[in-house]
Amino acid sequence: MALKDDLAAILGSDYVSDDPEILAKYAADWSLVQPRQPDVVARPGNTEEVQAVIKNASDRGIPVTPRSSGVGYYGGGIPSQGGIIVDLGRMNKILQIDPRNKKVKIEAGATWAQVQAEAARSGMMVCSPLLPHPAKSVVTSALEREPILIPKTEYSDQVLTQELVLASGELFWTGTALGKAMKDQCFPDAFVPGARLWNGAQGTLGITTWANIKAEFLPVKDRTFFIAFDRPDDMVEALYRIERRMLGYECLALNRTNLAAILGSGGEKAKDKLSPWTIILIVSALDYFPDEKIAYEEESLAEIAKSLKFKTTHTLAGITGLDAKLPAVLRKPWADEPYWKHRQAGASTDIFFHTTLDRAAEFEEAINKIAVAGGFDTADVGGYLQPLDRGRAGFLQFGLRYHPEDNAEVSRAREFHRQASETVARMGGFFTTPYGGWADLVYSHTAGYTSTLKIVKDAYDPKHILNPGKLCF
Repeated sequence: MALKDDLAAILGSDYVSDDPEILAKYAADWSLVQPRQPDVVARPGNTEEVQAVIKNASDRGIPVTPRSSGVGYYGGGIPSQGGIIVDLGRMNKILQIDPRNKKVKIEAGATWAQVQAEAARSGMMVCSPLLPHPAKSVVTSALEREPILIPKTEYSDQVLTQELVLASGELFWTGTALGKAMKDQCFPDAFVPGARLWNGAQGTLGITTWANIKAEFLPVKDRTFFIAFDRPDDMVEALYRIERRMLGYECLALNRTNLAAILGSGGEKAKDKLSPWTIILIVSALDYFPDEKIAYEEESLAEIAKSLKFKTTHTLAGITGLDAKLPAVLRKPWADEPYWKHRQAGASTDIFFHTTLDRAAEFEEAINKIAVAGGFDTADVGGYLQPLDRGRAGFLQFGLRYHPEDNAEVSRAREFHRQASETVARMGGFFTTPYGGWADLVYSHTAGYTSTLKIVKDAYDPKHILNPGKLCF
């Protein structure tokens, strides 16, 4: 029996397709990764159907690429060898909002637009990365280790427990999800292995069907501060001082290009008035003594400002009410069209990695030189610096804006991405989620780690059917 017929018998003909127009939609995303069409797309609606699809693929030795988001930016869901795309978009239920344990239990296809809206009804939020696309899967963001805007240590590692389908079609659970009689099933490290083994794996070790994700209560009061800097070095010292005192909830730094895009038409009109870099700090409080908490954190920030001789403001470029509006904006997915990274030119290619905060200026200079040499302007490069673990490390992202309809410019953007990636690797930037060509940059220099990963891969996926061609597999 043909593959499509087998899958249609499992899922129903409405949820299986080999139509060329449908396949073309899964062959590429917003990244510059080489497009590759799957042979068929399967859209299971529950865990049992995922198991059946994987068992069929395992019996046939056919590659399987999982996909749960309605949009992609880094090529992780583009098949390297054809085969089956398992689109988990139908599995988008919000199974539980749990304020007591500060978590949400959601299926893999639940998007940021769905989850944040439902969590808000219970006074909760999932701590989010920087303005995710509304069609992006929350589980995917967590598994890909996208940094959240609140640099508290306890908010990292967003995945608590999860259910997975392994390459054999068998079910696997992490943490206390393994114990079916255990209440709440939300403790990640009660059993080995915990959830971390699958973080950043890009679906090469198993397919997550649902997960318990950390959540937090929505603050009842916020105060937004903007701190403008001409030099990244000065900005970094301010970030170190702020994080050392554990001030605020959201804390991040954006360069002029990114900030103007996020602020919308008001930001674009006033782009020349924005400083090269701006720290955004949101001081927040929950139910108990909110005024007192805001006051002492504001006092502490004033002490830092006096010591480092910088000024704090509550607005930028004269935009009315920005201090009150911004916290709600940053705690939700991006709501407008086009996506904020696409406002300037239509597309963006991102390079992101971990480093220490004090090296931000060094990396920015290197990236800007490559952009200018490639025929771009430094204003085409968006910059984003996110403190991690209270400033002990940093996530640094540069996004080059380019026009996707201009083939020559796309080629130059691709060359920029290659050169910038190699430069970052030479300078010691750490690619925590090595997409596409980053995999060779990472694994060619880590022989021991690579061989260990391959042993793990052989144990969990002996036929190597799960997203082959990704990472070092």
